[in-house]
Amino acid sequence: MKRRNFLKTLGGGSLAALSSPGAADRFAGRQEKNAGGSAPLTVSGHRDPRIEVNLDHIVWNLAQLKKRVKVSVMGVVKANAYGHGLVGVAKALEAAGVEALMVGKLREAVALREAGIKCPILNFGPFDRHDSDEIVGRNISQSVFTEDAAYLDETAARLKRTAPVHIDIDTGMGRTGVLHDRALPLIEKIASFPHLRIEGVCTTLTEDPEFDKEQLRRFLDICSAANKRGISLGWRHAASSAAVFYSSDFYLDMIRPGITLYGYYPNARTRKEDALSLRPALKFSAAVIFIKDLSPGESLSYLRVFKAGKKMRAATLGVGYSDGYPFLFGGKVSVMIRDKKFQVLEAVTSNHVMVDLGDDREVRIGDEAVLIHPDKGPGLTADALAERSGVPDYKILIGLSPLTQRAYSEARLSS
Repeated sequence: MKRRNFLKTLGGGSLAALSSPGAADRFAGRQEKNAGGSAPLTVSGHRDPRIEVNLDHIVWNLAQLKKRVKVSVMGVVKANAYGHGLVGVAKALEAAGVEALMVGKLREAVALREAGIKCPILNFGPFDRHDSDEIVGRNISQSVFTEDAAYLDETAARLKRTAPVHIDIDTGMGRTGVLHDRALPLIEKIASFPHLRIEGVCTTLTEDPEFDKEQLRRFLDICSAANKRGISLGWRHAASSAAVFYSSDFYLDMIRPGITLYGYYPNARTRKEDALSLRPALKFSAAVIFIKDLSPGESLSYLRVFKAGKKMRAATLGVGYSDGYPFLFGGKVSVMIRDKKFQVLEAVTSNHVMVDLGDDREVRIGDEAVLIHPDKGPGLTADALAERSGVPDYKILIGLSPLTQRAYSEARLSS
């Protein structure tokens, strides 16, 4: 029997279901429906990789930010909350008093509304007229920077609602947004739509500290000109995590922290200063699934990428780059098993990682191997791994597979 036909026999067409467009999102969504403490609804093997998220740490990080900036906070939960799990994190942030949430795709905003999130949610991602019913009907705030905002106005009129929007102004990032020298006419146009409400106006900084000052000047000039015309702009926001540490001039009415919510600083300088005593929130682990002894000259993995130079033991872990463990970690980082650190060998494949046990005889099949550790002591936080591998910490976190089982601690709201 051919492999494809064999797979079709497992569960009555499950292959087609998993290969259809959006199947992974739907599967991940089923996992997230129980997020926030209880186990996911999907079945997971006991030796599959596992992610544990300490929600209390995320609440702590939010509280530290609020103490510093003393303005509203829009928590960035795009990209599956930087790998931590969209719904579980969003629920904890909302309960802890975050004023708004930001996502990068409409489907993320819809998932949050379906999970019962009630605070303002800004979809910073694209939309077209076919999305307008979903956006307006679910009271999702939409980023706009063209006259396509008219689609939202038309839909809001039909649904007898008022749709909140945030006007995105390009002050130098060059990615999206209405160019700053053309922004005022668009602001006036959007303000004239009877069924739209300008909930906010925003820009994205380049994180070049000197140029960011020029971006801020351009942005504030536009806001001032709009105010002189009697236009209410709602929240003015520009600062992501990096700008929080530049100057309070960037705070405006609201900040948009991402990586700092999850316990990491935006660069080496702020990490060294540790001004907020941030607490990393995520632990990523896998199981030892096989152990073997190697003689000198024996090889491992494709193209014999690793050859033993002496007698040694090697452990195979049930995790790989399909789970989000970066291929570039091979030969550069360590994992922790039974409170000892062991070097990852060059053999990182789709579903397996191999580890040098040396002459250790204590490690057993079934043991937990910690790949990312939330405590700084073991040196396995995402930023510590980033230093050794050259893979940025936010890419490590965001790259974690949404299909990996996530478990959530209870968040204490009195930090």
